[in-house]
Amino acid sequence: MTAPTTAAGQAGEIPAGTRSLLLLFPDLQGNLRGKMLDPALVGTARARAEGLPTTDLLLAVDPRDEPITTLSAMGLKGGAKDLLLRPDFATLRTVPWFPGCRLLLGDLHEADGLPCEVSPRQVLRRALGALADQGLSLKAAFEFEFRLFRQDSWEPASTGLSYSPSTLAEVAGFVDTLRRYADDLRLGLCVVHTEGAPGLVEVNVDPQDGLAAADTAALLRLAAVEAARQHGLRASFLAKPVAGEEGSSAHVHFSLWDGDGTNALAGAAADPEDEFYRRAAWGVLANLPASSLVYNPNINSYKRLVPGYFAPVTASCGADDRSFALRALLRGPSGSRFELRRPGADCNPYLTLAAIVASVCLGLTSEQVPSRGQLDAHDVPLPSSLESAVTAFRSRDAGLDKVLGAEFCEHYLRTREWELHAWQNTVTDWERERYA
Repeated sequence: MTAPTTAAGQAGEIPAGTRSLLLLFPDLQGNLRGKMLDPALVGTARARAEGLPTTDLLLAVDPRDEPITTLSAMGLKGGAKDLLLRPDFATLRTVPWFPGCRLLLGDLHEADGLPCEVSPRQVLRRALGALADQGLSLKAAFEFEFRLFRQDSWEPASTGLSYSPSTLAEVAGFVDTLRRYADDLRLGLCVVHTEGAPGLVEVNVDPQDGLAAADTAALLRLAAVEAARQHGLRASFLAKPVAGEEGSSAHVHFSLWDGDGTNALAGAAADPEDEFYRRAAWGVLANLPASSLVYNPNINSYKRLVPGYFAPVTASCGADDRSFALRALLRGPSGSRFELRRPGADCNPYLTLAAIVASVCLGLTSEQVPSRGQLDAHDVPLPSSLESAVTAFRSRDAGLDKVLGAEFCEHYLRTREWELHAWQNTVTDWERERYA
């Protein structure tokens, strides 16, 4: 399924009474960027066909908005040239925290009209196109965990009892606002519950078609941040905000469907040696070391990935076991799916889905098809730091470049090397206290 589209969105119209319009796109961190515009600017034939200008610098900055100077052709080195942001009217939504405002997500294009190869939404479109070439489509849903802290502090907003209605009631105002925002944004929010750390909340959404699933994930994070702000709280999607406590994950449930609307994993529940299952699972497992740079993109990401917290540290797969990186939920014709448990809450949802799709595509065309027993026994250690993830990505399967785009892969690698360099040139209070 896709996120329901309004009648105005289907017709490519901006509803009467819209005083302003946010035109947004995801950056490499997965945050939404853009401008608030007069709706008349977006409604022109030229804006619809070509797009509105925005700088490519936004795809060439780090999480602190510092320009990444090691990139060769984008950002400062390329003159911070214009890209064209073309609105996708199927994404038209009300912005509940901005009266009279609606939003559109868009796709970035070069001046010549070609897709911007390093734009996360375009990277996902490209990967989904490769999957479609194999007669398949993706449905997915993110399960986000995040921490609620008091505004301007690290004091948790609630106690840490998991699945507790009483603990959830401690942040009832936030939950009510989030649910209202999610309804207005058509996100399909279906579950909210607490987890086993102070202030830790998990939210689930309904499965949607590939691109819509990523859009929903990005908008859900934005909605959580804005809902928290309304109640004097801060929603943090940092993977490991507090040492010695549970981290925050972004588990991804995904299934694959053929052109007839049949779940391609449906046969695996009855047939342990189902070839499609083995190929898809092997593609994900074999590419998990390199793809960790996408699923776990930051220095802090790897502080979540330690033994003892149900955060996977090896490339493992099995049926309904939360200790595995890839959990197989084989539940009949419609419910059979995988759950990838490696990504953290700090992942970029567009790039995460793109990496999953690319891995599946490589598995479906691989000459190597391990048996179910070999899959179940697979237990290769995964990168435990950003540095080791960078090393694994440098040695990635060349097929990832074909699906995701070689230009994107090199650009993304440079941005992660920049993060690693920034960390290596930082001296922390912990180091001063421990070694001075």
